[in-house]
Amino acid sequence: MAGDDPDPRVIALAREVERATRRVGHVEVLVRQLAADVTGLARVVDEPPADDEGAEVGRVRAWLLAEDAGQARADLTDLVEWLARVYLRYPGAVLPSCWGFHPAVVEELWWLRQAHHDAYGGPDASWKLAGDWHDRQRPGVARRIRESIGGCELALHAEGGEQARPAPAVPLAAHADQLADTWTAHRTTPIPTPDQLTEADQHDRDQHRTNR
Repeated sequence: MAGDDPDPRVIALAREVERATRRVGHVEVLVRQLAADVTGLARVVDEPPADDEGAEVGRVRAWLLAEDAGQARADLTDLVEWLARVYLRYPGAVLPSCWGFHPAVVEELWWLRQAHHDAYGGPDASWKLAGDWHDRQRPGVARRIRESIGGCELALHAEGGEQARPAPAVPLAAHADQLADTWTAHRTTPIPTPDQLTEADQHDRDQHRTNR
C-alpha cells in the first residue's frame, strides 16, 4: 500500500545522518593521529640532539652548577679521558695533582673540552674554530691554571692545610633585600648600618688571612 512506503524525506534524512556519522568517525581518526604526531614532536623538542657518537650536543652544562651525581660522574670520567688524550699532550699544560679539588679549574677544563669537541666534531666544526681553540682558548686556560694553582699540591687540601677552606660565602648576602628595596625606590644604595660595617670588617679580615 502507498501508505506503507517509507517517506522519501525520512530516507534522505537517514542517509544524511549515516554520511555525517562516517565523517565524524574519520575526523576522530585524524584527531587521534594528530595527537600522536604532536606527542612525538614534543619528545624530539625535549630531547637534545646527539652527534655521531651518541653524545648530546647543543646543551651547555656548567660543572659548578652540577646537581645530578650520575651526570657529574659521567662528565668527569669523560673529562679525565680527554685530558689524557688531548690536553696533556701540549707543552705548558700544567695539571697539579689536586686539580680536581679546585672546582674553578674543573670548570675551565670542562668548557675547554667542550670547545674542542665543537671545533672538531660538532655540527658547526671548522678549521676556524679549531684554530681559535689552539691559538686562544687552550693557551688561555693553561695560563690561568698555572697562575692560580701552579704551585699547589694535594697535601695542602688536607685538614688544617691552607687549601682546606669552607665553601665561599657571599659577603652581606642577608642584606640583599635591603639593597634591592632601596635601589628600586631611590636608585641609590642604603647607608650601611653599624652591624653591616662590623660584618664587612670581619669578612675583610678573614679574606686577608686566607689570601696571605
